[in-house]
Amino acid sequence: MKKRVLSIAMATAMVAGLAAGSTCTVQAEESHKIGFLAPTLQTEFFIGIDDGLKQECEERGWEYVSVSFDNDSAKAVTSIENMVTGSCDAIIAMVSDSSCDSALKSAQEDGVKIMECGVETDVHDVVLNTDQHAVGVQIGEMASDWINNQLDGKGKVVVYTTVQNQDMQNRGEGIQEALKENAPDAEILEVVDIGKDVVGSGTDTTENMLQKYPDLNTIVCYGDAAAVESMEAAKAAGVDSENFGIFSCDGTAQALAGIANGDPQKGTVMFAPLAPMMAEYCQRLFDGETFDDVVTTDCISVTAENIAEYYTAEE
Repeated sequence: MKKRVLSIAMATAMVAGLAAGSTCTVQAEESHKIGFLAPTLQTEFFIGIDDGLKQECEERGWEYVSVSFDNDSAKAVTSIENMVTGSCDAIIAMVSDSSCDSALKSAQEDGVKIMECGVETDVHDVVLNTDQHAVGVQIGEMASDWINNQLDGKGKVVVYTTVQNQDMQNRGEGIQEALKENAPDAEILEVVDIGKDVVGSGTDTTENMLQKYPDLNTIVCYGDAAAVESMEAAKAAGVDSENFGIFSCDGTAQALAGIANGDPQKGTVMFAPLAPMMAEYCQRLFDGETFDDVVTTDCISVTAENIAEYYTAEE
């Protein structure tokens, strides 16, 4: 399938346009109701999307509802059915796999627009996604650069991945491939499946890894939620922050703060803002546009070298 690319600059301009004032928000718009189905609403990444969507809908005069299905497919199906019953005009589904396709198809047949984000199954009107293998490679390259420059290539690495869906598996494979290619003298001590986005998994896993591998100096995570927990666990264990690196993906405020503060978090891959894109493409669906191509976004590697461009500490 072909891909459309929406750059971070374009997405940022979209946000600025929406925030610029009355010319964007006072125009009369047809009322709609948006439902956001998230795997969890306990991590900063998904909370940020939820808050952003709520604001986008308020600015447009739309109703909004969000539900966490807690990584439970049966709960996701029930939530989709409830959103249809609750008169949602569009469902933004961040599902993990095709287990919800039947429910999404029924919703679609009832006239509900289906947006999938982060995964592509057979049932959708538009897909917002990224080449997850490429994201993994970007994370791995970022970690490799630091290992080569800071540790003379002698990294002792643990990779945190997950098999919760094919996209995340692809991301994990990309991380490993990039490390092996770009930091050939580094040793991958273990690849750990830390499961789904469960609060506390990064903490517990890192405590165990630090005990198991006393010479561990690099952790590469598939996402910021586990990485931030790992950062705090590593600091609590007294690691040398200058020579201990954690790398991940999502561009959350906590990860960016860690980079800015000189903590073990040394890098994260930042996506273009998702909430404005989701709202924009919902509107385009309501306006009758159709999308055969996956809509993809650019990603930026954020490290100490460019952190000032993306993060400013609150006073």
